[in-house]
Amino acid sequence: MADETNHKKSEEVSRENFVQDMAKAAVAVGVLGLALSDFPEKLKAAAPAGTPSLNPQDNLSWEGWSQVQLQKNDGWQDWDRINDPQNLRRFHDNFGQIAKLKPKHHYVMVMDLRKCTGCQTCTVACKAENNIPVGVYRTWVDTYQTGAMRPDPRGSVVTDHGNFEPEVHLVSIPKMCNHCDNPPCVEVCPVKATYKREDGPVLVDPELCIGCGTCVNACPYGARYLNPVAHVADKCNLCVERIDVGLLPACVTSCVGRARVFGDLNDPNSEVSQLLGAAPSSVLSPEFGTDPQVFYIGMSGEILTADDPALQHMVFTYTENSNSTVGVK
Repeated sequence: MADETNHKKSEEVSRENFVQDMAKAAVAVGVLGLALSDFPEKLKAAAPAGTPSLNPQDNLSWEGWSQVQLQKNDGWQDWDRINDPQNLRRFHDNFGQIAKLKPKHHYVMVMDLRKCTGCQTCTVACKAENNIPVGVYRTWVDTYQTGAMRPDPRGSVVTDHGNFEPEVHLVSIPKMCNHCDNPPCVEVCPVKATYKREDGPVLVDPELCIGCGTCVNACPYGARYLNPVAHVADKCNLCVERIDVGLLPACVTSCVGRARVFGDLNDPNSEVSQLLGAAPSSVLSPEFGTDPQVFYIGMSGEILTADDPALQHMVFTYTENSNSTVGVK
């Protein structure tokens, strides 16, 4: 009987202790909740002026680039402001006047396809440097096959007209805005947001652009797009924020085969001038009359390298069968 009484008292004590512990926990949670609710306000008060909101609901940029509700005043595009420290002249038409004014520089890009491996490193570097949203590109690399079928009695391709052997090359062609000397995309802009700078680059001023897409439709090379985040026209700007301080475009510095060459065509000693003077070159769709300033060497698809190992250390060789390999010399 005594044991049963003691057991009941023990249960009552345990129950009381449990209730007391729960009450203490509730009080602690309540106090902690009050402290946490006041925590962002304390941080906000202590934060220096200009610090972004600590509340995700007040800062839509936390939600990611793909959110359509991001607005132009969210500060996202501040990085893309055109500083132009030299205050270079802008041209919206009459582009023939630029050469007559004899500007100090005329920047161009040369794509040496004899060295391009189609690795897409330039595409990735461009996205990283310029904060390009998913699904759109300022530069990219297309792949084509060039060549013909050569008649050969022992050819592997047998037809009613005889045997043939394929002489086909795979060509990787990096593409971007051609920064044309006669850009049709510039003339159609209704608010003069896009222009050609006197030293060559064709640019878009995001603070003036209204996102109408007229210039996107006018570009015959498909090099422009409407930025889904900034809601303005966007394209390659030759990394003017870099070249204005003496640096090379990001795609040039990242090219593993040194296939991209950037420089001043007005300087006869520049690499681009020397390269274009030593090898035949072509431009994309010259029949458009846009006078592109991106030049291509080696459209035949033959991959070459300099004989001087100090200039080029990697030799890429491709076979035409299924055992295609990349050899390093």
